[in-house]
Amino acid sequence: MAYSRVTREERNHIHRWRQDGIGVRVIGNLLDRSPSSISRELARNTGQRGYRPRQAHHLAQERARRPGPRRFTAEVRLDAEARLREGWTPEIISGRSRLEGRAWVCKETIYKHVYADAKQGGDLWTHLPRSRRKRRRRCPRQEGRGRGRIPNQRMIDKRPAQVETRRHAGHWEGDLINGAHETGNLVTLVERTTRFTLVGRTDSKEATEVRAVIESLLAPMQPSLRLSVTFDNGKEFAQHEALARRLGLDVYFAKPYHSWERGTNENTNGLIRRLHPKKSSFADIGQAELERIDMFLNDRPRKCLGWMTPRETMSACLVRALRQAG
Repeated sequence: MAYSRVTREERNHIHRWRQDGIGVRVIGNLLDRSPSSISRELARNTGQRGYRPRQAHHLAQERARRPGPRRFTAEVRLDAEARLREGWTPEIISGRSRLEGRAWVCKETIYKHVYADAKQGGDLWTHLPRSRRKRRRRCPRQEGRGRGRIPNQRMIDKRPAQVETRRHAGHWEGDLINGAHETGNLVTLVERTTRFTLVGRTDSKEATEVRAVIESLLAPMQPSLRLSVTFDNGKEFAQHEALARRLGLDVYFAKPYHSWERGTNENTNGLIRRLHPKKSSFADIGQAELERIDMFLNDRPRKCLGWMTPRETMSACLVRALRQAG
C-alpha cells in the first residue's frame, strides 16, 4: 500500500475518537491505517494541552517542509558522522531520522559529505559498507561436488510456500561463519520476517557442538516463533533430525551452492564480516563481543522494516504471540 500523510479531516476524527476513549487499534481500523501510524501521529503531535487537531496539522506541515540548502546543520552532520562510525549506512541514517521526526537530509547529501571529507584526508569513507570490498568473479560449480550427503535431508523445495511471503514470523535461516584456522566459528540464525539475529560461538565444526549451540539460541524463543530453520549443506548440520525433535521445528536445506536461497542469512553474515573480516581470529570472542555483535545487528534500523530495528520488530511479534497464547 502506498504511503499517504494523515489529513486534516483524519486528525479531527482522531481527536474526537480519543476523547471518547477509543483505542489506537480501533481508530486505525476506522481510518484504514495501521495502529502504529496512529500511535506515531499522537506521539509526534501531542502538545502540553493534549492532542488538538489544528495544532497537530500545523506541526506536521512544518515537519514536512523540504530541506533547504542549510538543512545539513552542524548538529545533523555530527549525528551522521557518529552513526557512520557505528556502522550505519547513509540510507539508514536518513531513513531513521525521518521515522523519529528529527531533522534529516537525504542519503546523497551524506555521501557527498563523506567523499568531500575523503578529499581532505578524512576517514569517514572507511566506514562505508563496501569501502574496501572487492568484487570477485563467481564461477559456476557442479552441484554436490566433493561433499558427502547429509542423511534424511528435507530440501527447500518441500518448504511451505508461505515461508517465502515473510508474512509470519518464526522461520529462520542458519549458517556457520568460520574464523581463522582452528580459532572457532560463529553460528548465525536469522529470522526471515523480522531480520532478528541470534549469534553463538563454537570451538569446532563438529555437528554435536553446533547442534547444542543452535538449541541454546532457539530454545528460549516462543514456540510459535521457531517454526522452521533452513541451513546450507555443511556437514556441521548433520544432526538436524535431533534438532527438529528437541525443538519441535521443521528443518530444511538449501540446494548446494545456491546461497541466494538463504539470502537473508548471507546478507547478515556480510554485516558481521564488517566487524570481523575474513581470516580474523575468533579465539577471543566471548560473551561481551557476542553482545556487541547482537547490538550491531539487531539495533540497526532496516529499510525493509520501515526503518524499525529487528529488535523492535521481533518484540512486537513476541507481544502478539504471547497475547494469542494467553
